[in-house]
Amino acid sequence: MHENSHQSLLVESSLSGAAWQQLASVYPLAETERRAEGLAVAADMPLALAYYLAAHGMERYEIEHFISPRLRDSLPDPHIMQDAERAITLICNAIEAKQPIGIFGDYDVDGACSAALFRAVLAPLGCPVYCHIPDRFSEGYGPNITALEGLKAQGAELILTVDCGITAHQPLEAAAEAGMNIIVVDHHKAGPSLPQAQAVVNPNRLDDDSGLGHLCAAGVCFVVLAGVIRQCRARALTLPNGNMPDLLSVLDLVALATICDIVPLKGINRTFVKQGLKVLAQRQNTGLRALMDIARLDRRPTPHTLGFLLGPRLNAGGRLGQSDLGLQLLSSADDDLANAIAQQLDELNMQRRITEKEVQQQAEEMALAKLAKNPGLTVLVLASEGWHEGVIGIVAGRIKDRFNRPSIVISLDEAGTGKGSGRSVKGFSLGDAIMAARQQDILVSGGGHDMAAGLGLEAHKLPELEAFMLARANSIFAEPPRKTFLAAHHVSVAGLDFAFSEWLEKIGPFGSGFAEPRFYITHCRLTRHHWMGAEKQHLSVSLDDGTAPALRAVAFNLAGTDLGKAIQDNPDPGPVMVLGTLRADTYRGGKNVQFMIEDIALNP
Repeated sequence: MHENSHQSLLVESSLSGAAWQQLASVYPLAETERRAEGLAVAADMPLALAYYLAAHGMERYEIEHFISPRLRDSLPDPHIMQDAERAITLICNAIEAKQPIGIFGDYDVDGACSAALFRAVLAPLGCPVYCHIPDRFSEGYGPNITALEGLKAQGAELILTVDCGITAHQPLEAAAEAGMNIIVVDHHKAGPSLPQAQAVVNPNRLDDDSGLGHLCAAGVCFVVLAGVIRQCRARALTLPNGNMPDLLSVLDLVALATICDIVPLKGINRTFVKQGLKVLAQRQNTGLRALMDIARLDRRPTPHTLGFLLGPRLNAGGRLGQSDLGLQLLSSADDDLANAIAQQLDELNMQRRITEKEVQQQAEEMALAKLAKNPGLTVLVLASEGWHEGVIGIVAGRIKDRFNRPSIVISLDEAGTGKGSGRSVKGFSLGDAIMAARQQDILVSGGGHDMAAGLGLEAHKLPELEAFMLARANSIFAEPPRKTFLAAHHVSVAGLDFAFSEWLEKIGPFGSGFAEPRFYITHCRLTRHHWMGAEKQHLSVSLDDGTAPALRAVAFNLAGTDLGKAIQDNPDPGPVMVLGTLRADTYRGGKNVQFMIEDIALNP
């Protein structure tokens, strides 16, 4: 599919103050409509969904593979990544010699999944695997020489850093001087110089032209392991029964990391998630089965399952000081142990939510005060002593969502140092900005992706960091970015049936880079209002456009927002345009749908 280019304005200002734009298309409007009609007929699919695919450049001949992507058709040759062939050979040499391998991971979902992947594949091949997940608070992010020495002391002849290491120049230089053999397997943005290691596999190296920079770390690890399996087979290094480890059976881990790390769902990533969800539905991984049970998941898993039910629970250990619980769970084969860890993670996640709510409230008050003084701020840099380091990343995301501008949240300690986490909006690469600030000695440490990054700094550098970020953002945004919703196509209530939701599932999964399509209904009346929830924060209404019986709709967390206040002040504003997404409702075996409202605008 091609890059987007053509776009038009649908609503200048909704009841929430947002703009609505027609989803950008690679073709002019008339051409997109023509292609959509052809797709709809060829695949017998709803026109609104065909338009969404046509706008992304989908051709008729691509539909079948797009709906049912196969790993063998999507998996790239591992050797196209710089240093991958050398890394694969070194790993296979260790397997052949039965040498222990050490894995140094990260404390988030991607890091835990990456470490669990290597353990799941290498251990059955007779290669002892020792893992270390650093403590977020006492060790911080990335490799440290003490932990690497600990892995060596356990007997590790070869050590892999997964989902970290690309900026760890000093620790890896010290490790090399101590005679350690290190392989870096990472995906974070790299600087002009690489760390000292036997091999550095990272599709986001400046000299890597593999085109795989959209992979999360677990995705990179999976591709490397595919190369390991291929070379092991060529060397006749097999399991005792003559078979090879089944890579397909660990696709649930790759799918989980892909969704939770919010990398673009394109190419192989789409296949990872589509096929990984099928593996997850089989409930083969003991730890994930226990986690799904504790989360009361009683239906087929979806990307929402990965990102909102499993991911936060796995992350809770790292956020609250028990960083290796996630890896323990993902690697467990014992039901009792897995159930105990899942219970512990669930309790930690509840604690995390309480802590997060407190920090978020304080950060929002600080943001409102800053914006009251200067509404034109294009970046929000918020810092305070006592904010829990484990939740600042989530809070940064919440601040970004509410105020629609790049946001950095920093926890300061009594020693005068700070750790921060940021989330960005389209058009502003936070990872590049953090790397640039680091190169100018504003930051002690830092790195990340376009949309998310972490940092470390001395507290007295805080004003300098804020000035640097504002100058960089001001060079990109003429004014603070405005909240904009992208709408795929107009729909009627009559067209939003269960068959429509089934087609939505077929063309999914949706996520970063391939967002779940939003649709809008015009000339629609809001009826049967009902505020629900413990704090009456959610709105249940029916949507009636005269084309079919009214459609049930829900707007979550509406109370207190501009849109919520507008509806409370005027529950029946007359015919309106309603924007949102469609969900299947299969409660008690039914085949119903409900519309998830994101915004409402007056009809022009």
